[in-house]
Amino acid sequence: MKVKDLNASEYNSYYGTYIAKASDLSLLDGLSDSFNTTLSFFNNLPDDKMEFAYAEGKWSVKEVLQHIIDTERVFAYRALRFSRNDKTELPGYDQDAYTPSSEANRRTKASLIEEYTHIRKLQ
Repeated sequence: MKVKDLNASEYNSYYGTYIAKASDLSLLDGLSDSFNTTLSFFNNLPDDKMEFAYAEGKWSVKEVLQHIIDTERVFAYRALRFSRNDKTELPGYDQDAYTPSSEANRRTKASLIEEYTHIRKLQ
């Protein structure tokens, strides 16, 4: 399936901008490409840059990676709901509330990358 095969009624309009960026990519190829690009990006960052945040109160690089991991889980759950034809309204989630309790900055770069790899391979 390609992005052009999606009907706008099949997704929330909020995601339209992101979906449009995928252009004519196959959805499976897009998932694979984004995994490899993300993994390469974080693997190539020096360890001493992982706790960098560009301003006070902004997420560190580790927190951004943890956010990506959390979002993978949220969307996997949503996909399960769709596949089971669950018509119950899907709640959003407050990404900013997740960040402090994640304690991402206490984790190693390797453990975050391992978790990202694991969660992506499950889907």
